[in-house]
Amino acid sequence: MKMSLTTFRNDYLETLLRFLWREWTALGIAGQEKITLRHVVDPEALLLFTCAIGRYDQRLFDEVMDWLTKNGRFLNIQRMRNILNRESFSGGEVLGAMADWLSQREDPMKWNLLAKIKGHNEKNRALFFLPDGRKLPCSNDNDETFLSHGLTRNPITLRGYSQKFPPDALPSLFLKIRALFGVNARCDVLVYLALNGAGHPREVARELYYSQKAIHDVMTDMEYSGVVHSSRSARERTFRITPDSLPFLTDGVDGRGWINWPNLLSTAETAWRLTEELRADELDPLVETSEIALTMSPLLDRLTRARWAPAIPNTQPTQGILQLQAFHAAFKTVVA
Repeated sequence: MKMSLTTFRNDYLETLLRFLWREWTALGIAGQEKITLRHVVDPEALLLFTCAIGRYDQRLFDEVMDWLTKNGRFLNIQRMRNILNRESFSGGEVLGAMADWLSQREDPMKWNLLAKIKGHNEKNRALFFLPDGRKLPCSNDNDETFLSHGLTRNPITLRGYSQKFPPDALPSLFLKIRALFGVNARCDVLVYLALNGAGHPREVARELYYSQKAIHDVMTDMEYSGVVHSSRSARERTFRITPDSLPFLTDGVDGRGWINWPNLLSTAETAWRLTEELRADELDPLVETSEIALTMSPLLDRLTRARWAPAIPNTQPTQGILQLQAFHAAFKTVVA
C-alpha cells in the first residue's frame, strides 16, 4: 500500500535525527546511544546538515554547540564554505549565528569568516521546531547573538558534558590527522587516499571540495615524502599512499571506505525540505508527484553514478513518493 506523505515524513525525520545523534556521539557529544560506526565522519558536512535537521531537536543542537567549544578548532572553515557554495545545504544563516556565538568564546579569527553569513531579512524567526513541525515556543529572554541573526531561541547554557573526540576511533580520522598535522588540505588528502586507496588530483579535488590546482600542488609535494607514490596513465596521474609508511593512518581502515558525505547529506536535506514543503502545500496528487520527480530524479541520478553509493531501486517519475522512499532506504544502507 502506498505510504502517505505524512507517514513518510515522520519516519524520515526519525531516521535523520537518529543518524545525527549517532554521528555526534561517536565524535564525543553526550549521547545515550553508543553504536560503533563503520565509517569516517566528515565533520564539515555533518555540521552543515545539523544546521538544518538539528533544529528539530534542541538538546542535540546545544550538545553540538558544547562539542564545538572543545573541538571546533579542528574544523576546516574554508572547506566548509566550499561545501556550502557547491551543495544545496540551507543552514547557512544558522551556521552564521553559531559561528558568531563561537567567535565570542573561542578563536575569533577562525569563526569570524562564517559569522558574516547572513540569511533572510525576516526577523524573529524561531530557531527550533517541534517534531510535528510547529515552532518551538521561546521565552522572551532570547540569546542576543542568535537574535542578531534573526533567530529566536533561549540563551545557550552549556552542560559541559561533551568530550574531546576519541582519537583511536575510526569516525574521528579526519579530526585525528588534523590534530597531528594541522587543519589543511594536506591532511584531508591523506584521509581520502587511506579510505579510497588511490586518486588523481581532479577526482580528489572534487570529492574533498578544494580547487584542482591546490590539490595537484599538495599531492605533488606529498610525493617527495616517500609516503605517497604516483603512476601516470594516458590521461591521469594517480596517487596512492604506502600502507607501511603511516600504519596509524591505514591500520584497520577499509581501502574502499570513502563516502562523499556532502553529496549524500545535501541530498538528504533536500529530500527533507521537499517533504515539508509538499506537506504544507497539500497539493493535488498529480502535482505532488510532479514536484517530487522534478527534485528527486536528478539527485538520484547523481547518486547512482557515485561508486560509493548503494544500489537505489529503479523508480519512475510517475511513482511520486516511491522516489523519496527509495532514497530513504538507500540512506539507511549507507549510514548503517
